[in-house]
Amino acid sequence: MDPDPANRVQALTVRMEEVALIMRNNVETVQERAGKLADVDERAEALKESSKQFGKTSIRLKRSYDEENSCCNQKKRKLGLVIVVGVLVIILIIVLLATGVIPMGSSSSTPPPMPIAPEP
Repeated sequence: MDPDPANRVQALTVRMEEVALIMRNNVETVQERAGKLADVDERAEALKESSKQFGKTSIRLKRSYDEENSCCNQKKRKLGLVIVVGVLVIILIIVLLATGVIPMGSSSSTPPPMPIAPEP
């Protein structure tokens, strides 16, 4: 009823070798995964550093852009002020000419002759 002990030992030995082979494959797979996890961890750290650098660069770029725009805005304000003052001066000159405060006509600097009154 009992199978042959030699066959039984041989079957156990074959089964043990199969289990040992599976275990070796499992250990190799775990080691490969550990290596891959180390690579992924290194890449994650590199990405983390790159993102920090990107953040710093973007902040510097934004500040530079804001400063550049601030300079342009100041120039625009100055130009607008010059235009407004120029228009006001032109309007003032036109008003003074129209009211006679500034005489129009000859550019001679001699005053007009005084009318002579008839003698009584």
